[in-house]
Amino acid sequence: MKLTRKKKLERNRIIKTAGGVFKKYGFRKTTMNDIAHASGKAKSSVYYYFKSKSEIYNAVIFSEGRQYRKKVLNTIKKLKTPEDRLKAYIIIRLQTDKVYTNFYYAMNSYTDENDFIKRLKIIYDKEEFRIFSSILNYGVEKGFFKIYDIKYAAVGIVTAMRGIESVLLHQHENTETEEAVDNILQIILYGIIKR
Repeated sequence: MKLTRKKKLERNRIIKTAGGVFKKYGFRKTTMNDIAHASGKAKSSVYYYFKSKSEIYNAVIFSEGRQYRKKVLNTIKKLKTPEDRLKAYIIIRLQTDKVYTNFYYAMNSYTDENDFIKRLKIIYDKEEFRIFSSILNYGVEKGFFKIYDIKYAAVGIVTAMRGIESVLLHQHENTETEEAVDNILQIILYGIIKR
């Protein structure tokens, strides 16, 4: 369906509002009535823009994913040192559960019910490794890192971060998170072998 600028804005407003509703109630408990009510619209008006709750949810996930990617790229581009880029990237990742809640839970859930989200997870994984590889590559170019195989280094570090992330998200306050990230970065950058 071809939408006018005004209707695109209205559709985006519904997506943003629905994101808040999904964040509050979760996908399963949210109804089209909840979304319509929160949007200040009749349910039929919401159906004009979306065929189903799943379609709205997919639009929310896609929108939050784009915002997350944009924030990561804009932030790391501004930073000069590879260490600062790594730290910023890790901190932004750790904030996804609070800032981009629906995207975070969709990317970290293990359900295979939604084909759109399955495809998006594949794209997100590739993008995450690409961004992380670019940070490592930047560090090698600047003479900060000595990495023999950037691809495997990215796979190893990202995989380790995913495990560490769940611990940090659930056991630390924000002030402790930054300190924990600093400690983890020290291990990533300098290892555990006494020199």
